Amino acid sequence: MTADAQVQGRSPGQAKPRTRLPAVVVPTVALFAGALVVWGWATWLSLVWHLPVWATVPLHTVAVVALFTVLHEAAHHAAGSLTWVNATLGRLAVPFVSPFGGFPAARYVHLTQHRSGSPEHLTPWNTRGPAWTLPFRWATVDLWHAWRYLSTPARPVAESAEMLAMLVFLPCVLAAVVGTGHGWELTVVYLLPQRLALALVSWCHDWWRPTGYHRRHAELPGQPFCRYVEIPSPRSPEPPAAEAPAEFHPLTVTGVRWLTGEAVAVTLAVRGELRELFRFQPGQHLVLRAVIDGERVDRSYAICASPGEPELRVAIKRVPGGRFSGHALGLRLGDRVLARPPSGTFTLPTRPRDARHVVAVAAGSGIGPVLPVVVHALETAPRNRVTLLYVNRSGDDTLFAEELSECTRRYEGRLRVLHYRTDERDPSLRHARGSKPFDSIGQALAISYERYLPGGLDPGRIRALLESRLHPAKVDEWLLCAPPEVAEPVRAALAEHGVPDGAVHVEHFHRS
Repeated sequence: MTADAQVQGRSPGQAKPRTRLPAVVVPTVALFAGALVVWGWATWLSLVWHLPVWATVPLHTVAVVALFTVLHEAAHHAAGSLTWVNATLGRLAVPFVSPFGGFPAARYVHLTQHRSGSPEHLTPWNTRGPAWTLPFRWATVDLWHAWRYLSTPARPVAESAEMLAMLVFLPCVLAAVVGTGHGWELTVVYLLPQRLALALVSWCHDWWRPTGYHRRHAELPGQPFCRYVEIPSPRSPEPPAAEAPAEFHPLTVTGVRWLTGEAVAVTLAVRGELRELFRFQPGQHLVLRAVIDGERVDRSYAICASPGEPELRVAIKRVPGGRFSGHALGLRLGDRVLARPPSGTFTLPTRPRDARHVVAVAAGSGIGPVLPVVVHALETAPRNRVTLLYVNRSGDDTLFAEELSECTRRYEGRLRVLHYRTDERDPSLRHARGSKPFDSIGQALAISYERYLPGGLDPGRIRALLESRLHPAKVDEWLLCAPPEVAEPVRAALAEHGVPDGAVHVEHFHRS
């Protein structure tokens, strides 16, 4: 595994600032409750007092615009940090805004618009075509959203099922109301205000596009509307890191510890005059050099030590046909290894006063650069939390398994590890499930921050996590070091769920 690191998209200094949300954003809930009151009052005035259309339709329209705002906040998970709060508000608001579709489908289409590259996330239906057709288009934009979703292949089954159920249920209810002779009341109370509200919202968002709320929302879509006046401007970019020096220096092997049957941790002593040159940040790597069969071979390995340790340490795993790994596994105490000073940008930006939730995804030897970054984040900020998703074939192939278990105990719940084992015969899976009833009861009562799950981290699993406990609104930074078959589905799912590029730190993974 080599360690050419990069941050996808923006540098860490350009990442959008985040502000922690409370469990429930009270102004958003208050707006929802107030909108329902106004809508119910206008309905009572229309059906009981028989007030004229010009008096009740504006009230209904204002209520639907407010409910659209709540729906919009919920789609961005900005109504609070609790996923169920956003899902509940979104599902309750959807029928007032449109009879065509469900909340998860509307959320997916809207977040796709945010990722389209346009800061205003323009809806083509609202901006194209002859000018005289635009008001009609604005009033029927929900039909465009429904068509856009139905033409998108391979969406999750539950999401598609909810969309289709709502697409059938609500229109059938409306048809039943019309069939009982209440078509005029339905039009005045529901259909006409809804169309006017959609036209008004579409005109504001996709045509007029004023500054203020719309500009701030484009910059920080995950924040509730009530906070835009409080959000600080993004900080200036950090200067680019200097290129690593090209000179190699001899280091002495002072320790060789077998981590698994195919991997070792090699400890390297640094002479006193070189210690400042070899000072490193967690997540950086060393380029090691060896002469093999008369040919000079260089390979990068992540530094697995902590910055406070006096020596460096790298993990080297045997790769079938790998020239350097086969040579490195034969190192003995006292051997000399040529090394270039540490380099790489697979690091977290320093924010000591903030409480952050970091999610790390690693597979195999990808734990090498991830582990020191995780430990450093937990050590330097007592309010930081880390969730590690770690994929291996079995327990016998898992690097730093003991260190991870010790860390979960040491940090008392601030580090949680989900082990994914692709070999479902792995004994640790049977142990995790409990081979006897008393084992299961004991494990249920015990506090454990490690879980063992059969199978890999497939797209369905990562999407399920992103829609629940690891929703992007609950995570500040993402670390990813895994082979392409694991990393690419994870990166695709993160992009699909609107995770900004500046929050994703990726270490390139190569077997050598």
